Amino acid sequence: MITRRILSALLAGALMASCSISEDAAPVEIPQDQRRQFGAQPTGDAAAGNNRVFLVNSAIDGRLRSVLRAGSSDAAGIFTSLFAGPNEAEADSGLSTFLPEGIELNNARIRVRSLTLDVNDVFDELTAVALRTAVAQIVATASEIDGIEQVRIQIDGENQVWPVGDGENTDRLLTVYDYPGFIESSQPAYPAVPSANN
Repeated sequence: MITRRILSALLAGALMASCSISEDAAPVEIPQDQRRQFGAQPTGDAAAGNNRVFLVNSAIDGRLRSVLRAGSSDAAGIFTSLFAGPNEAEADSGLSTFLPEGIELNNARIRVRSLTLDVNDVFDELTAVALRTAVAQIVATASEIDGIEQVRIQIDGENQVWPVGDGENTDRLLTVYDYPGFIESSQPAYPAVPSANN
């Protein structure tokens, strides 16, 4: 009986050793057509790169969803991409923008952990809800830039008063914490806790 167990264990060990993947002695070049980017969406559209901008998920709940963008990783390049709005595939999936048509970046300046974003004057036509969401898009996108914790939005070089998430207006620097509930969570939903009656 003991011999049979020992033989079974030896046989199982031999099978496992024969199925294992052996280590290469030197690095192996992977052909370009076989390379895959880990975690990338296989959409084949322009939503790629390392930069993140925030669009509005109009198809579901109107909250902000981050999407990837290629191109320059400096603030000016990222906001130029945000201001361009969703690409065709994103628009087809229900993503949109509340940023006004014709918005242009005058300049973007970083100092310590703050970004000052200067744009042209195109916000007059937005409703109160659209304005809050548009400002949240800018603030959320700024927060994705390395080292940026707060943002000031200027119009043609002048400081402005902007609405935060609860509708109050402020002239201070803005952070993502001013817009609770505006951004979709990347956390998966937790399963329901069973009740004592189940």
